[in-house]
Amino acid sequence: MALFDKVLGFVENYVAPFAGKISAQRHVNAIKDGFVSTMPFLIVGSLLLVLAFPPSEGNAFFDGWHALINMIGKDNIMAPFQLSMGIFALYAAFGIGFSLAESYKLRAMNTGMLSMFAFLLAVAPMASTDIGSALPGAFLGGTGAFTAILCGLLVPEMQRLLIKYNVRIKMPEAVPPKISASFDLLIPIVFVSVIVMTINVVLAGYDLQIPSAIMMLFQPLVVASDSFIACLIAVLIVQILWFSGIHGGSVVGGIIGPMLLINLGMNQDALAAGEPLPAIFINPVMDFFIFVGGAGGTWGLVVLMMRSKATQLKTIGKMSIIPGTFNINEPVIFGTPIVMNPIYFIPWLLAPTINTSIVWLAFKTGFVAKIIAIPPWTMPAPIGAIIATNSGTAALVVLSSVCISAMVFYPFLKVHEKQLLAEEKAQATAENQSNKGKTLEQGVA
Repeated sequence: MALFDKVLGFVENYVAPFAGKISAQRHVNAIKDGFVSTMPFLIVGSLLLVLAFPPSEGNAFFDGWHALINMIGKDNIMAPFQLSMGIFALYAAFGIGFSLAESYKLRAMNTGMLSMFAFLLAVAPMASTDIGSALPGAFLGGTGAFTAILCGLLVPEMQRLLIKYNVRIKMPEAVPPKISASFDLLIPIVFVSVIVMTINVVLAGYDLQIPSAIMMLFQPLVVASDSFIACLIAVLIVQILWFSGIHGGSVVGGIIGPMLLINLGMNQDALAAGEPLPAIFINPVMDFFIFVGGAGGTWGLVVLMMRSKATQLKTIGKMSIIPGTFNINEPVIFGTPIVMNPIYFIPWLLAPTINTSIVWLAFKTGFVAKIIAIPPWTMPAPIGAIIATNSGTAALVVLSSVCISAMVFYPFLKVHEKQLLAEEKAQATAENQSNKGKTLEQGVA
């Protein structure tokens, strides 16, 4: 227990406060909110990609699927994909700028639009073609994610400084506020245009653009993100934060989310080009394969609880089974409780660690196809895993994660159950004695 107390003290005194500061940091929140705002586009675009690329042929179902795609036309299906997942960084630039502007109490709509303008100027300068001008789309998707982040963060900061030092065009008081607000963008647009165009001209001498230069800087980070060690570290940080009562997924997702979306974009580009998929670590790896039932992979634990002899555990199990099916497990985390409960500290870390190892091996060996889509995280794990990979074997890996989590949690659950049964027995004995005492008093009376 001395070692556990030291670990718990470290989590309480250092990890939890640091994570709390990160989760409350306005720039981290702006990035998280900006990418969350793109999720509906990513989900719809991903599902269209799954539809456009059936897994295989050889039976009536898949042959019919291929025939349907040929009838509709793959290009017709891919058109909405290109305008959703294909340009999600454009949406992210607006969302990040909007969110950060709100936190600074700036005009959020204007700032979001200016962030989007800066992003387009940086990644897609108009090119002349035989049929007129065209907007290059090479960096509007995953490869432009870091550029979107920088534009979404720097533009509001620039606007804040311009306002602070009163660098603006002042309109007469009689001018309506919305018109006056639109004129407030004139000077920022000039600043953004001059800065971005100057950088583009300098980089052109080195045969680079702003997004390609940024990707060169972040490439080691992107490569490192798609590794077993990175996945395991992310999983363990999520677990430690949840154990201390902090929403670990929110904190970790806000930091690594952009890199995972870049990995998704690389897989989708490779699929469209008919090339091998390069990346493994994408959101569904944790959402549907490792954390079946929510953080910690608690769905197997919930099933065990439903069969418990302890009333408290059985009740929590019954209350948690339906939310857990949709990957919502706050009832079991806080109701058991698992948070700050020394009984569950070891399985809370051990079960996801084992699952991460097995899941990674399944992807690495090709037992499961790599991820090409992001279904909604609330989708039941086996269904979400199959859709994310377009692979039926994904359900087997999900089942193995459930079984492993249940086996790891089982002995610790029995220890907790034994304690609760003893408490229930003591409480029942005390109530019986109290009832006997009341009966005797009534008899004497």
